[in-house]
Amino acid sequence: MRNSGKAPTMAVWVVSLVLFLVALAAHFGLARIPEPFATWSWIVGFGLLLLACRVRGL
Repeated sequence: MRNSGKAPTMAVWVVSLVLFLVALAAHFGLARIPEPFATWSWIVGFGLLLLACRVRGL
């Protein structure tokens, strides 16, 4: 399936999903992830998705 319009590419979705899973694992105590990494994974993942929706081809 081709990317049409300004939708994020599959690579951006995968990276954002991994960051989201890291943040969830830290929040629910499933993995021992230091607090700065858990917080920044939410911020970077969400920011990456927002940026990818505005920039064509990202």
